[in-house]
Amino acid sequence: MSQSRQLAAIMFTDIVGYTALMGKDEQKAFELLIKNRQLHKPIIEEFNGKWIKELGDGVIAIFSTVSDAVLAAIKIQEFCKAENDFQLRIGIHQGEIVLEDNDVFGDAVNIASRIQCVAMPGSIYVSEVIHNNVSNKNDIQTEFVKTETLKNVKEPVRIYRVRLTDSDSIRFAGKKLLGKKTLLITATCLLLLIPAYWVLNQLPKREKNNEPAAVENPDRSIAVLPFVNISNDTSQEYFSDGLSEELRNLLAKVPQLKVIGRTSSFAFKGKNEDLRSIGQQLNVSHLLEGSVRKEGNNIRVTAQLIKASDGSHMWSETYNKDLKNIFQVQEEISIAVVQKLKIKLLERPAANISGTGNVEAYNLILEGNYYFDKLDKENVAKAVDFYRQALAIDSTNARAWEKLADAYSRQAWQNYIDRAQGRKEAEKAALKAIALDKNLAEGYVELGDHYLYSEYNWKLAEENYLTALKLAPDNPDVLYSLGGGLYFALGKWDEAIRLMKRSIELDPLKPISHLNMGNILTHAGRPGEAIAYFSKALELNPQFQRAHLYLGRNYLLAGKTDLAFKEMREENIEVFRSFGMALVYFAAGKKKEADEALNLFIDNFQNDWNYLLAELYAFRGEKDKAFIWLENAYQKKDGWLVFLKGDPLLKNLRGDDRYKAFMKRLNLIPD
Repeated sequence: MSQSRQLAAIMFTDIVGYTALMGKDEQKAFELLIKNRQLHKPIIEEFNGKWIKELGDGVIAIFSTVSDAVLAAIKIQEFCKAENDFQLRIGIHQGEIVLEDNDVFGDAVNIASRIQCVAMPGSIYVSEVIHNNVSNKNDIQTEFVKTETLKNVKEPVRIYRVRLTDSDSIRFAGKKLLGKKTLLITATCLLLLIPAYWVLNQLPKREKNNEPAAVENPDRSIAVLPFVNISNDTSQEYFSDGLSEELRNLLAKVPQLKVIGRTSSFAFKGKNEDLRSIGQQLNVSHLLEGSVRKEGNNIRVTAQLIKASDGSHMWSETYNKDLKNIFQVQEEISIAVVQKLKIKLLERPAANISGTGNVEAYNLILEGNYYFDKLDKENVAKAVDFYRQALAIDSTNARAWEKLADAYSRQAWQNYIDRAQGRKEAEKAALKAIALDKNLAEGYVELGDHYLYSEYNWKLAEENYLTALKLAPDNPDVLYSLGGGLYFALGKWDEAIRLMKRSIELDPLKPISHLNMGNILTHAGRPGEAIAYFSKALELNPQFQRAHLYLGRNYLLAGKTDLAFKEMREENIEVFRSFGMALVYFAAGKKKEADEALNLFIDNFQNDWNYLLAELYAFRGEKDKAFIWLENAYQKKDGWLVFLKGDPLLKNLRGDDRYKAFMKRLNLIPD
């Protein structure tokens, strides 16, 4: 058995869709296999390569030099496209291989195979070692695609695409022909022309009712995927996440461009999922992705605009800048995207540089956002600290005040801090944000939340939410707050459902939206329809809080006690699991267990969960105790009282005069 080791460039090719074709037309599939073999062999030999073997519908070959491997791949793709019978994916990597009896082994072989698997149809993907070896070759041009975690490969691999089209060649040739002086003159001319461009390409303004001036174009939809942190320091992930969110917010300002919400876009973070599949799941025609390298105050941002239908690249650019130019980078990327999507603008999108535009404060806000998104007590407290640090540097930063308001609200709602104090601080921070920036939609949302959940002041809550909606009509969080918050509380079911459907459309993979939609339908008297939404929330996050509880509650309403038991036991959060078990034991007629579960809930949670206790007693038919705990909830300004109208667990109270009086105190019309 002969065996030798050598350095080689390994090329894997694969016929796109061959397995499906084999199932439909076996004869045609075999004919393509023969044609593919006839295509590969002479080209591999022409470029001094060695044919190793066929692997199903794929071919493995090795080359002594990287240039030969890439040039062979280019010629193979050109011939394949000319024939127009099938498409190939090609992946290339260089490394040490083991040759044994005309076969190859080694980690490098595995990497080349994995790169081929993630390549787009009709493309050539190569590793960074290949890119580095051909970067000085005039006849080979590459561009960065992404950093990918490949199966059975320990470290993430930076992947590049070899350019094939004539337009690509012209673009690179143009770069070489332009000297510094020419570039300077060109740039100056462009700067002079930009204002005229934006004026000449105006769109009609949105109407006063906040509806788009024209029907939404399905080709003008985009999701900003989380940019990959490729810095040497993994702690810089907050910056790459933050840049992705900033770009999403910036593009969301563009009229007639549908931009998917953050939660859904970030659902694919760290996952090796085909871009076409992501586009289908998010129902968008375009994806923006990229990478960020941050070393001190130096940043390198690479961005790519992807056509979701076929995964092809529409535009790509790399920016090497100082951190102080980060806002400029954001604007340049967003403008490039808008131009590629052929959207005419009334004005160019501009980064929201509130306050003095201090970059250090901006950086601290991004760090705060990173920790806030984790939502647990410790990390929200960290977020508060970062927002305070940002404000210590720049007290005029409206965004920092708004983020601080959001963090305080979260702490109060989850009882991480004293509820009254947290709400007071949240209100002060929200008012400060609005005073500093009248156009900050999120600031009005925070103030609306305060009036809704803390003051039960429906009028002021609506005024602030509608102001936010006017400023950001397609912001899924604004739609959620108005529909899933205020109109839910007021029992305006049709409006609540309409706005929540739009919110879900803009952020389809956000579990809380599906949970809330299910809750609205339940309160509206449509519990059967709600089950699908609770199930979807659990599909997106099997441990999402309250999803098992609400699903179990609806099974109770339908008389399906066994299913309710199963769901209540699986509830992730202790307070809701304890609450659910007290409900289901009572519904099942197990009085002893029900009483024990109720007493356990009282011992552990009565101080902070007054409304839930009122629900428990009402469900048990113990009206007097239910009204005592409703009154306690009112005195403590328990935010859960917004769920009062239509609450199926309070059904036993509705014919009681005390219930009607309580509804009037809250300025709610009795059921």
